[in-house]
Amino acid sequence: MKTAVIVFPGSNCDRDIAVALEAVTGVKPAMVWHGDSELPEGLGLIGVPGGFSYGDYLRCGAMASQSAIMKEVKAHADKGGMVLGVCNGFQVLTESHMLPGALMRNAGLKFVCKPVGL
Repeated sequence: MKTAVIVFPGSNCDRDIAVALEAVTGVKPAMVWHGDSELPEGLGLIGVPGGFSYGDYLRCGAMASQSAIMKEVKAHADKGGMVLGVCNGFQVLTESHMLPGALMRNAGLKFVCKPVGL
């Protein structure tokens, strides 16, 4: 399966998701810069990585959702293509209106780490 990873300024997990996708598919993913306006042909899955895109300032997902490539990522998803958002990548997908709902601050405004059932 052909895959691609979107690379945003400041993201630090793009290489990690690329390694994971290559391990699973046996094919090196295309690394696509956020400012590009086209995706490679024939993609099965697009990875939107975590890390600190845009330095994690001012709702990084909102900033990243305005990147040129996100229009193509949304079109890929609208056609039934798979998109995986990890960590801040999930924020990007939510802010791009590819996932329902909205992100909210946690009640105590501090880090919470606990298991949560899905």
